[in-house]
Amino acid sequence: MKPSTSTLGPSAPVNSKWAGEQARTAEFAHQTMALPEISLQEIESIRAHRWRTAPARQIASARGALTFISELCFVLLMPISGTELPSLHTATRNDWAWWDWKQTLPERKACYYAKVLRRRGTFISWDWFPAFYAAYADPRPYWRQYREGLLDREEKQILDLLDSRGPLMTREIRLAFGPRSKENTRRVKSILVQLQARFLITAAGGDTEGWSHHRWDLVERWVPSRLLVAATRLAPEKARLWLIERCVRNLVATTPADIAWLFGWKRAEVDQLVAHLLDRRRIARALVPELGGEVLVCSPWPGRARKARACRRLRR
Repeated sequence: MKPSTSTLGPSAPVNSKWAGEQARTAEFAHQTMALPEISLQEIESIRAHRWRTAPARQIASARGALTFISELCFVLLMPISGTELPSLHTATRNDWAWWDWKQTLPERKACYYAKVLRRRGTFISWDWFPAFYAAYADPRPYWRQYREGLLDREEKQILDLLDSRGPLMTREIRLAFGPRSKENTRRVKSILVQLQARFLITAAGGDTEGWSHHRWDLVERWVPSRLLVAATRLAPEKARLWLIERCVRNLVATTPADIAWLFGWKRAEVDQLVAHLLDRRRIARALVPELGGEVLVCSPWPGRARKARACRRLRR
């Protein structure tokens, strides 16, 4: 007896919503079957090389740190607990050399440094500063942002202080802000973080003695004018596309949810931008069996390119 092709039976009513769900599930399964597979070992191997956590690739000098920042375009100072992200701390051979670089590299204007990604210290190469500025900053003067209600009185107070007397050390700002108190100290630190994230102020060097402190200046004064001009000519959406593509390359394998979390953007917006990059084959999708799911990878996948080069060497 030939078995029935439907568990509902011939007289069961058709639920259009259920049928639609089944069709989408079947389409997803078909797409998933066509995806290339990569192993977790491949991902970790490429990350160890790219993130300089492999012993032979560790950084030992400020010059090496700048090379690392240029390679990845943006790098955290320290890792974020519970996440896997490249950082100067994990890439440095010397236990504490990385700690001074957040003052000494900006002091030389060798790169940009501020609390940007997840409000954590982030080194950005000058080549990629325009993309970050276009994606995050409001290019209008800060006094106009204040007039339109985008800045509060205390934020403008610190910006006015830097405008008239900057650059200033953290302790100088704290003393000029108001009476010395723990509450005022916390408030000043909080405001400094917020203004950094909005690309209104930046670290411009600082003190490396003891528990070091930054010197602060206005972004519009400290950053080379040619980079600010380039940033204002770049559309925010295009800048975000560039940053997402670069993020995928830096992380080797990631997901839209992780990208949205890292940059602090809405998931729906990230999904649209990722779809755009996939359509143009700037990035690709792949399966990682050990993780039981799908990830975004750069296109072409670097692991495949390395294998191809190895095969060519063997044929010689």
